[in-house]
Amino acid sequence: MQNKLTMKDDIVFKAFFSRNEKYLKSFLSAILGERIEIKRIMHDARLEQLSKEMKYGILDLEVELKDGEIVNVEMQLRDNKNIEKRTTFYASKKIVEQLEPRENNEELHKVIVIAILDYTLTNLPEYVTETVRVTRKHKDYELNNLVKYYYIELEKFRKERPNMKEKVNQWLAFIDMERGDILEMAKKESKEIKEAVKDYEELTGDAEVKRLAELRLMSKLEENAALATARAKGTEEGLKQGKEEGLKQGKEEGLKYNIPIDVDTIEKGYPILCA
Repeated sequence: MQNKLTMKDDIVFKAFFSRNEKYLKSFLSAILGERIEIKRIMHDARLEQLSKEMKYGILDLEVELKDGEIVNVEMQLRDNKNIEKRTTFYASKKIVEQLEPRENNEELHKVIVIAILDYTLTNLPEYVTETVRVTRKHKDYELNNLVKYYYIELEKFRKERPNMKEKVNQWLAFIDMERGDILEMAKKESKEIKEAVKDYEELTGDAEVKRLAELRLMSKLEENAALATARAKGTEEGLKQGKEEGLKQGKEEGLKYNIPIDVDTIEKGYPILCA
């Protein structure tokens, strides 16, 4: 692909699927393994709204299905060691939000979280992992599955030889865009994917989308720089504190054994010999 912006850029991902409901329906149906109907996309797809959300880091995609189920899709490029906690927090939040206007818990709708990861999360061979809650002694008996998680590991997907006749693999090749060979195979197998690539190219040629993506990148770079500065400062403070503690301890040892203390010797890091 010649475009610098890819579908894994959260701005592009959200703008693309928010504007193209037919593609979103096809993608979700492929992941969930069943035909779904979308009631509404719960976030505004306009670029000015994306710009506002970007400031607060709210760039996931939330969808309400016709049967009331809520689906959240999030793109995570780096392993921050927190994706399980993040997805659990989101799902819990959506359950609580449903409870507020309802008195009957039986009316609660299922929450589905789809996390698309550009790294390896599990040691399992599959690159699409669906969680199911079962009982300990009866693994085939599902229980309390009001929340379901799907973890998609693109790093694993790229290393496989996926069957490109399968719809889910066609969409993953499109979203990942790392391997041109399987993306070309997906386009040959699916007219829908071929059209999606054209629409993606038009979207990423949009000057406003490019501007938002650049702002997003600058924001991430500034965040990384701030973290690096904070770590460096923390290291410097730690060394300073360690030096002060060492000096204090050296003086105490010297007084304990009646040894004359040369402060310069301690500060230079030379050991104090005790009689």
